[in-house]
Amino acid sequence: MNKLLEVKKLSIKYNSEGNILNNINFDIGHKEIVGIVGESGSGKTTLVRTMINLLSPGAKVVSGEIMFQGKNIIEYNKEQWRNFRGNEVAMIFQNPSSYLNPILKIGKQFVESIRNHRDISKVEAIKKAKDTLEKMHLVDVDRVMNSYPFQLSGGMKQRVAIAMAIAMEPKLILADEPTSALDVITQTQIANELMDLRDKFHTSIILVTHNIGCAAYMADRIMVMKNGKVVEYDSKSKVIMNPEMEYTRELLAAIPELKGF
Repeated sequence: MNKLLEVKKLSIKYNSEGNILNNINFDIGHKEIVGIVGESGSGKTTLVRTMINLLSPGAKVVSGEIMFQGKNIIEYNKEQWRNFRGNEVAMIFQNPSSYLNPILKIGKQFVESIRNHRDISKVEAIKKAKDTLEKMHLVDVDRVMNSYPFQLSGGMKQRVAIAMAIAMEPKLILADEPTSALDVITQTQIANELMDLRDKFHTSIILVTHNIGCAAYMADRIMVMKNGKVVEYDSKSKVIMNPEMEYTRELLAAIPELKGF
């Protein structure tokens, strides 16, 4: 498989404490979905935030590389990171309300985001924003563009956040618990829409979730993390049907709907 991104021996430390990530190794190919699963505190979010240089204050890379199309992005300067985020990789956060500015209308935020990455006119940016919202199956996009975030439902806000993430057609999407704050029906709709985006745009997706059932539904490969380490990483069928680690079996046992997968 042609690798899009490869993490090599990555370790991260927080202040004077021990490593919060220890010797992480994994890769993702083009048009692949990798699910990263594990309980809270396992290091999942820290790992993906490292990929866009959004570590918490006090956290730093101790060792290792993150190779994206042959370049070690850990060595990027501020300007390179600015160009990388949005154009090459984009992140979808668990809570879209933390991403969207509550005092600005969706249209203004979306247009500014597009024009920060593309040298295009406001009219062109508005058209691109509306086209992308329609791809997320949002109806009456004029109303959405003219709404404040609080005027939209949770599912609509998450679709807006995803639309803003994919507007530049990045090669990689980092989705950090993108459905956990939504009701069950909307969770399934968003999961299907993310999988559809992979097929339409050939986008790779790293899905972070505490729910191994969600990873089993969406991912091609599953990586299981515990206490800052990778304890299992293999094809979805191998991890689900024949897990090697007791920890993985415990995660599977907690998801009744996976019986008979």
